[in-house]
Amino acid sequence: MIKKFLFTIFLGLSAFANSLTVGSDLPVLTVKDQFEKESTIDSKIKTVIFSATKEESNTIKEFLAAKEKDYLINNNIAYVADITGMPSLISKFFAIPKMKDYNFSILLIDEDNKALFPVEQDKITIITLENSKITSIKFIKTAEDLAATFK
Repeated sequence: MIKKFLFTIFLGLSAFANSLTVGSDLPVLTVKDQFEKESTIDSKIKTVIFSATKEESNTIKEFLAAKEKDYLINNNIAYVADITGMPSLISKFFAIPKMKDYNFSILLIDEDNKALFPVEQDKITIITLENSKITSIKFIKTAEDLAATFK
């Protein structure tokens, strides 16, 4: 029992230690999108939008659906989603094929990198970068908040 408790604390502290914070550098990440195309989150990226749940993803999808096709590229934004909690059969046969209908790229984070991104329950994470250094992290809830962020 104590071993399990200590192991849980260790995992929690490890995840916290690996989480991004203001002032830290974003490591260069290479992540596949819904089309299996590798994309790199590097110093060209100025903003990362991160969603950890389906509800957050739906809010982001609503916002991006109203934008031009290359909105993310033209504004140096990376949209990263965590679908690791989804059963693999569901993601493979339903979710990812549905994502291929979107006119924007969704970078699908893996188990190795998901603890890197800070989250607040039921909120979208917005990470602002300057030359890969994190200048701000904020958490928003609605499509209106998202629109206000990118005015």
